[in-house]
Amino acid sequence: MTPTHRRLREATSAAHERVDALFGRFDLQRRADYAALLAAHAEALLPVEALLDRGGAEALTADWPQRRRGDEILADLDALGITPAPAETGDSVPEPAAMAGMLYVLEGSRLGGRFLVRSVPEHWPKAYLASPQPSHMWPELLAKLDSLLYDPTLVDVAVTAANQTFGRFEAAGARWLGKVS
Repeated sequence: MTPTHRRLREATSAAHERVDALFGRFDLQRRADYAALLAAHAEALLPVEALLDRGGAEALTADWPQRRRGDEILADLDALGITPAPAETGDSVPEPAAMAGMLYVLEGSRLGGRFLVRSVPEHWPKAYLASPQPSHMWPELLAKLDSLLYDPTLVDVAVTAANQTFGRFEAAGARWLGKVS
């Protein structure tokens, strides 16, 4: 593990654990819970992807279009008969170090999706959770973060953005969990 990855991981671990615990409360065998989990993820994911688009994430990682999962989550929600609210993107365009932190969280959530999808009934749509992540993508992203976050101040910016991104998922998850509880 590189020093940058270690710092990001350690500095976001509390937020990551809260988000994992929160989303672990959704019963993915219940259609309403599964739909709420996807709706919560869409509420957090879509604005972050829009910010990354506006900030020029392709300059950070040329494969940004392949990393996006907004279309997959929208397709799953549509198949479940749910239309999410439009993504709110009123935030200012993030600087590259902040985008690095956002990408770290989004790509990490893709890894987590591989575990969650195992609990989803076979006949339900699951393009978002089952979205493939070729084995080279995670290490390549970490290498890019290492080169981009060469200064401790830049790492601090990435950590703040990563924690804010986890916060978006936590807030959305809590809101949607309250609707199905």
